[in-house]
Amino acid sequence: MRGRKTFNAINLAGVIAFSGKKVVILDLDMRKPKIHLGFNVENNRGISTLLIGKDTVNDCIIKSSLENLDFITAGPIPPNPSELIISSNMDQLLEYLKKVYDIIIIDTPPVGIVSDGIPIIKRADYPLYILRANYSRKMFVNNINKLIDESKVKKLSLILNGVDLSKLKYGYGYNYSYGYGYGYGYGYGYGYYEEDHQEPTFMDKVKGIFIRTKKKD
Repeated sequence: MRGRKTFNAINLAGVIAFSGKKVVILDLDMRKPKIHLGFNVENNRGISTLLIGKDTVNDCIIKSSLENLDFITAGPIPPNPSELIISSNMDQLLEYLKKVYDIIIIDTPPVGIVSDGIPIIKRADYPLYILRANYSRKMFVNNINKLIDESKVKKLSLILNGVDLSKLKYGYGYNYSYGYGYGYGYGYGYGYYEEDHQEPTFMDKVKGIFIRTKKKD
């Protein structure tokens, strides 16, 4: 699910920081961390070393060049990312950061490839799911229902990156009032329409933008 989630996380954090809110980004994608690359820093300490007690929060928080924006890199790849994410130390870290920052933005592992991030997504106030037009697999759109129905993720929003509006059909553009935000999750109502004499739904149009897998869904 290469929807450029890290790119979106950093840019969203920057916009919020410009508004005067204190923001911190956490890189919980410990298998393939990217936040340190976005800020051009080393990744020799971070979430992984913090959660095992090797480093303190103050050791790991890095101030960006932008006022009000801090971040914590993922740290060295641990053998047990899932266990660290659901540990009591993770709970304590989030509770501490809530007292220091106005907004916490978490870059979780791609949902659908691994399940590491689901416990965190379920706790998020505004979980966001990111898809990239002409790049993300159609199966990732179909998976959205699983997050909502099976994992009970609430208030899930969707970001669709890389859309060429000139190629969209049906004259839809972006004039609907769905109000999607920044997305991490799975999709909405697939198959909830009559096949005969029924206009394609928004999600039907979204699915048409993605690459189909060779195996029939």
